[in-house]
Amino acid sequence: MTARTDAYIIEAGLEAADDPKGERPVYRRVGFDGISTPKAMDEAIAGSLRRFRIEKDLSRAELALLLGSIEAVYGRYERAVTKLHATQVLHLCEVLGIYPDDLLFEAAPHLWGTTEEEAHERRRVTKMVQALPPETLRTVGTLLDAIFALQKSPETSSPPL
Repeated sequence: MTARTDAYIIEAGLEAADDPKGERPVYRRVGFDGISTPKAMDEAIAGSLRRFRIEKDLSRAELALLLGSIEAVYGRYERAVTKLHATQVLHLCEVLGIYPDDLLFEAAPHLWGTTEEEAHERRRVTKMVQALPPETLRTVGTLLDAIFALQKSPETSSPPL
């Protein structure tokens, strides 16, 4: 490793973890319950996928048909036997009418916040924003722009007299 890489690892809060597929370590952020295995993350994504399919009242065969696949192939995704590629995740989101973070949150909630409470609150707020109609979304965006501008303003960094 170079000094630059070492500095990045520290800055990003990464830790070395075993890679079940390789001899070299991989670097990961520690989650709320430690570093999840790839298998555990795949199973969490598969569980979310199954939950959304059921929520949409689709059978495995029906969803497979919408994906241009067959039930046996699709079933492997829900059982975490076959890993989903990013393009397949996006296709599933299109067909199910969900956002990519709907499938991914349970696999790595620590990417949404530094505590479980923060992650769930950020996820809750994200879901609210995703559900806003376009005009309201513009208004919320304007409000957020103002909040961020105030946070960066030198006037707000000193306490009022």
